Amino acid sequence: MRRYHDSLPLRVSRRMIMIGGYDRALALSAQAFVALVPLLVVVSAVAPAALQGPAGRAILAGFGLSAAAASALSDLVDHPPGADTLSVLGVVLLVLAVLGFTRSLQRTYVMAWRLPARGIRGLGYGLLAAVALISEFALLTLLGPVATALVGYRSAGIAVQAVGATLLWWPVQYLLLGGRVGWRALLPGAALTGIGQAVVILVSGVYLPIAIGHQADRYGLVGVAIALLSWLVVLGLLLVVSAVVSAEVASGPLAADERDD
Repeated sequence: MRRYHDSLPLRVSRRMIMIGGYDRALALSAQAFVALVPLLVVVSAVAPAALQGPAGRAILAGFGLSAAAASALSDLVDHPPGADTLSVLGVVLLVLAVLGFTRSLQRTYVMAWRLPARGIRGLGYGLLAAVALISEFALLTLLGPVATALVGYRSAGIAVQAVGATLLWWPVQYLLLGGRVGWRALLPGAALTGIGQAVVILVSGVYLPIAIGHQADRYGLVGVAIALLSWLVVLGLLLVVSAVVSAEVASGPLAADERDD
């Protein structure tokens, strides 16, 4: 009975309930979704005019959508009227959205590891983590397609993305926790996040075109937003669960009992 009580799944479940894991995943997904709008505005504003149309069509083709779904999604990709005048505002909103997402993720990791909050002192680490997250997104966007093109197998692209995401999430976790947890203890969480992220990307390659197409046919642009938000909720859950699992694996049942007492 004691062994069952100290099992990793049960400890993870207790910790998820204690920190409000599902609510935190919803908050992370909502903040990530909010960042999409200023991101599209900024990209549309700064991209050369000659590339805006081809870039948008390339993005839509990558989703493999139907004509109706592609038409709805193009409203998010096309250059909006007056985007040049909104570029500065878009950058400000994007920075605020990314910082808000990073701070929420930072609080999630701090609570999962049962560390005291650092307040303003943790803001510097949060800023560095935000830069690291943006860099990770840019690199992972390129790694998968490049590996697939070089090797010729999609599985190779997924494997490269998993390894790359693991290596990138490793220092991100270190920054989120303010350097208060050792590198070895952070590796399981980084591996879980990296592998999970690659799996979600693989599954979303099948799920997203169907979901976006179905929702867009029924609800138009609102349907596209619903499909994207549901995908972000899965990613948010992955981040929260990875943080909790990493902390519980590092602490072990004995240390966990001592802290709970």
